[in-house]
Order: sequence, then structure tokens, then C-alpha cells
Amino acid sequence: MADWKEHYKAHLTTNEEAAKAIKSGDIVWMGQGPEIPFTMLDEIHAHMEDYHDIIFLYNVATSPFNMLFDHDSKKHFRLISFFNLPLERISGGMGIQEWHSCGYDHLDDGIFAYNCNTVAIHVCPPDENGWCNVGHYGVSTTSLVVNDPRITKKIAYIDATGQYPIPGEYKDVAVHVTDLDYIVEYNTEPIEIPPSPPTQVDKDIAAQLIPLIRKGDKLQVGYGGLGDEILTHLHGVGPLEVYTEVCCDAMVDLIEEGTLTKVLACSPACCSERFFKFLSTDPRIRLLPRNRMIELFEVAKQENIFAINCTLMIDLLGQACSEAQGLTPYSGAGGSVAYIYGAMRSKGGRSFLCLRSTYKDEERVRRSSIVPWLPEGSIVTTPKNFQMFIVTEYGVADVYLKTMKDRIRAIIKIAHPDYRLELKEQICTTPIMFEDDFDGYDPFS
Repeated sequence: MADWKEHYKAHLTTNEEAAKAIKSGDIVWMGQGPEIPFTMLDEIHAHMEDYHDIIFLYNVATSPFNMLFDHDSKKHFRLISFFNLPLERISGGMGIQEWHSCGYDHLDDGIFAYNCNTVAIHVCPPDENGWCNVGHYGVSTTSLVVNDPRITKKIAYIDATGQYPIPGEYKDVAVHVTDLDYIVEYNTEPIEIPPSPPTQVDKDIAAQLIPLIRKGDKLQVGYGGLGDEILTHLHGVGPLEVYTEVCCDAMVDLIEEGTLTKVLACSPACCSERFFKFLSTDPRIRLLPRNRMIELFEVAKQENIFAINCTLMIDLLGQACSEAQGLTPYSGAGGSVAYIYGAMRSKGGRSFLCLRSTYKDEERVRRSSIVPWLPEGSIVTTPKNFQMFIVTEYGVADVYLKTMKDRIRAIIKIAHPDYRLELKEQICTTPIMFEDDFDGYDPFS
């Protein structure tokens, strides 16, 4: 114990000195959300003429930092995010931040594809044995990176107020003080962002899904209006389990009432202090590293996976654009493909890809989110062969193991009624469908 405490004192430094530890040629993993050392990034930006050829890798910023919006910073740094929230969309639209193309099922592989050699992250204060928990956002991927032998430089911001320790084995959730090269004490405020309330479309899509959930299913459900709408209507449906990418506050109530018997997830979704206190004491919720949660082969091992994911646009064959609007990146591949395909390989598994039937374009003109073929330049996230069920507010289309003609007929029926005849007419101009393929077919039945 004396040894690690002495190491802590000897390596305790300032933000300014920690920033100077970043050298030209370094490739730095900074974690996700509140793990990111924003104060270090702003210090580096203030002296950016001293830095060259540095890559900063991270997963979604929850706070703005100066280089993210300074076009001149591109001369010195590359900023690469694995997923996009509003800050990344703004910076990317300015031509500054870059969008990584891989999904979460390859996130740590994507980090080391750039020969990452440095980590700079917020962690919890050391426990009595000198272990610093990587915290509620660090367990997903930082836990897989920080102790990798390819990391030769470790910068830790000891954060006693902004990071919640996560239960688990040291190897899964912590880094030891004696492995840290630079230590900065810097407290932050916890980030809590409540999900957007469900829209009417969210409620209508949830109403299509909830009757299909069976006792014993393992739900993969996301954060946001649709996810919360589904969770709040599970009372009395259980017992159920959750095996998902992100967990949320609504799951605590379902555990306490007995609807959910277990929640396994990879990351929280801006949860409240109540959630983290519950997590720290109740073994029915566990956060586990990415390679045990967002991984095709791990998902496939689970029985009765009920996977719920969302997309932005889909064509009549089932090809889905879930991360971009045309060629404009919007979010990211995330973990959806691992769960969508994993559910197909799960015993009793079912996968549901959800979308609203229409959207408004830049001129506020309503358009169909279901199209006969994807527009030129569309970024496809999920290929047609990975789809089982497609869901809109108008119904559920079963396309699993179906012919192209059967897929088309099923998907047209869940499009907005105003566009169904138009979709039928358009697809008949292709070699895939002919007029007589719709004999006896009623798109409104």
C-alpha cells in the first residue's frame, strides 16, 4: 500500500504538465462522454503550435472543447469519433472532426488500427489497494484498452465527483495507480440527460412491438423515446431479462417490481445518481466490457434475444441506412449490427428494425422513409440479408428468409398509406417486380 501511495505522490502533476506529456506522433484514446479530459484538450489547443501529427480518438463528446470547432486545429490534430451526437455533427459539418466507420463490435480494434499508444481519461480515485475504477462510461471500452500492452503512456484525471465506480473484477473495471505515468486531480459534475419524451410515432411503434414480447425474452432496447415507451409498458409482462448496449433509469423500477430479473449492459445512457447507487449495490444490474456485450458471437449465445433497433431509411428489399442521411453522417454504426445479426443466430431470437414511415426534408416537405431503392450515395448500415422484421407505426413486416418479391409486398404494407401505391408503381419499373406479381394484392389490407 505504501508503494502505490508513493507512486501516486511522485506522479501527481498539473493539467498543464499532463498536456505537455502528449507528444508529436501520439495516438490518444480518451474514452467516451465524461471520461474525456476536456480540460487537457483545451490546454493543448491553447498551445497547438507546439503540437503536430496527433490523433485523438474518442466516442461522443458530452462537452464542447475548443479544437472541435477550430478549423486551424486540423493542421495539428485529427479528431476521430466512433459515434456522433450534436457536437460531432456540428464539427463534422465544418470539416473538422472525422467519423470513424466501424461499429461498436469492433471499437477497440478500430482504436488499435491507428496504433494507439496513449490513454488520457478520467477515472475514480484509487481504492485501498491502489486500483482506480474506470467508471460508469469506462467499463465498455476503456477497460479493454487501458491495460493493453500496446499502451505505453497513461494519463489519468482523478475525478471524485463525476465518475461512479462500477462493480466487477479489477481486470474488467480498473487500472492500477502504479501503471499511471501522469496523475491529475480534477473533479467534474455528473452528466444526467433525460431521454426525450416519446413522440406519437414512438408510441405507435411501441404498440406494434409490446404484444410480441414473451415471458423469458432477453430484451435489447435502446435509450430514447421509443425505448422508454416500451419499458414503461412492460409491467406485468415478465419475468424478462435485458441484454443490451445501454441501460437507463426506467430499468430500475422494473427490477424493483420483479418484471426484470437481470440487466446486463455495456454502458449507461446518461443515467441518474439513483441509478448508479442502485447499480453499485444490486447484483441484478451489471455493466460489462464491450467484448462480452456488443459482440456477435456473445449475442448469439443468448437465448430468446428480442432485439429492437432503429433506422432512418429503408428500401423495399430491406437495405437500411441507420447512421447517415444520404452522405451526411448523423450518428454511427453503433452496436446495432452485432445485435441484429446476433439475434438471427440466437436460439429463439428475433430482431426488429424500426423506423418512422415519413420524414421532413430540408424544405419541410414530407417524404417516405421507405423507398423503392436507396438514393445514390446512401450509406448502408445493415444489408438486406440481416433483416428479420421491419416495423413502422403501420405494422410489422416479416422479411426473414423471404424472396425479394415477398419482401417487397410485405414492406409496402407498412409504408405510410399515402405512398404505398407510388412504391408499388416505382418498383414495377425495375427487373425485380412485374405488375402481375401484385395480382390479388391489397397494399391496404
